[in-house]
Amino acid sequence: MNIIPRLSGPVKETGGVFRPALPLGYTGDCPFADQFPMVLSGEPQLSFDTDAAIPEEGCRLTVTGSGVSIAASSRAGHYYGLQTLFWVLRAQGEIPCGVFEDAPRYPYRSFQLDVSRHFFPLDEVKKLVDQCAKLKLNTFHWHLSDDQGYRIESRRFPKLNEISSWRDENGKTVGGFYTHEEIRELVAYAAARCVQVIPEIDLPGHTSAITAAYPELCCSGMQGRVESTPGIYPRILCAGEEKVYAFLKDLLEEVIPLFPAPYFHIGGDEAPKSEWKKCPKCQAMMRAHGLRDEEALQAYFIARLEDQLEEHGKTAIGWNEILASGMTKQTTIAQYWTDRGAEYSAREIPKGRRFIFSNVSSFYLDYDPAIVSLRGTYSYEPMIPGGEAVRQEQILGLEAPMWTEQIVSPRRLEEMIFPRLAALAENAWTKDKDYEDFLSRLPACYKLWEEEGVAAYDWEKSVHPTAFEGARALLQQLRRWMFNYPAETVNAALLAQADRLSAHPEQAERNPIFSPTFTPEENRAVAREFIRLVHQELD
Repeated sequence: MNIIPRLSGPVKETGGVFRPALPLGYTGDCPFADQFPMVLSGEPQLSFDTDAAIPEEGCRLTVTGSGVSIAASSRAGHYYGLQTLFWVLRAQGEIPCGVFEDAPRYPYRSFQLDVSRHFFPLDEVKKLVDQCAKLKLNTFHWHLSDDQGYRIESRRFPKLNEISSWRDENGKTVGGFYTHEEIRELVAYAAARCVQVIPEIDLPGHTSAITAAYPELCCSGMQGRVESTPGIYPRILCAGEEKVYAFLKDLLEEVIPLFPAPYFHIGGDEAPKSEWKKCPKCQAMMRAHGLRDEEALQAYFIARLEDQLEEHGKTAIGWNEILASGMTKQTTIAQYWTDRGAEYSAREIPKGRRFIFSNVSSFYLDYDPAIVSLRGTYSYEPMIPGGEAVRQEQILGLEAPMWTEQIVSPRRLEEMIFPRLAALAENAWTKDKDYEDFLSRLPACYKLWEEEGVAAYDWEKSVHPTAFEGARALLQQLRRWMFNYPAETVNAALLAQADRLSAHPEQAERNPIFSPTFTPEENRAVAREFIRLVHQELD
């Protein structure tokens, strides 16, 4: 059937088709009827059954020449059955007769939107949630706080909106925040589409916006600003100051009730320890609790957040840097995005740690499609370098993050998300993947996106005619970040990577500037071109 994601279960066609006129008449209770072309009818063509043997979120469609029955064990299963039925009818005008079983590969299938770097209105967020639901993604990860802005209304800490939600960008004040009512509206809108909304407040790093409003929460206590450029800033929350923990307790008490999902993302990534190393309060906290170093101090900081979340029935999620200390609670889920420090994650595999995989080279949608390619997103399989195989029960699922440092307009946002989000969706849903078959079904997606006003990028434009274009695209991406680091550091790191992969082209499939379809000589040529461009940029 012409659908994305492709069905993931046994299919038995019996011959013939069901070709109805819409709206489709149905019988029984259906809380989703307002989302599909269907109406209650005394002569129904659509009915719903319950079968406890069907996996969670799975469904079974039984199609005859006169109608369709959707069986499921859960509300979500019936919803995804409806998505399947009406997607196929929309694409083909008919659906084959037979029995079609379907159930997801992973229980967590997610898209993340960063609204801190650039703020987007609620209608645009709803539009993206709607597309997630159509692709059977069940999670929307909302990155709501970072160095460049705090986006949640706070009635307890009004300066978080008066100061932290706004910044100067080229002489213009930009920003915004979502009221409690808007957040509840979005959460309800998503829930009606079987999508859970998981908030992220990144802690203890990426907190320039928070400390701009409340400077007493950082180690120096000196006034700072809401940052306007990308980067990793040393000004983070003070882990030795009890006022910080009291502030976070009150803040989370305000935010947690807005989000009924069982998870809460606390970030934990890219937290420089330079201020902690010279802060008397942080050093005193380390001595008081017998903490060996600043990584252990971050683990202590995170543990206090984990305890509070557990009191509210929430499980913490953090980026994989939180594993560096080896002291993170076993219940906390690690979101694996970078191979930097992969050994920290690798040692957690035998312990049974659960992971969400969001590898930068396969899923970061803010990267140019020549770098994070459609094929790369589709083909990715969870693994941690240097570690044993990650067991199926430890893989919660996959997530594609959309960071918005360089994304200003809704149109550009959508172009960077689509069609790669469809590749993520099929990877997370379908057990038996086939990339060429996926491409054959992609035009139906484009038709749907065009009808619904979604600005999808033409994926064929990201297939470069020469080996050198991938290197040029990567360098263009890296230019945005180079100013944050000493030139010699960037130069050495990139040249070492290029040299290593030039010598070992068999590793090229996991690297964004090389291609497994190139010969070793072509990959070496890419490496040499990349080295030349880096020298040209940095020297």
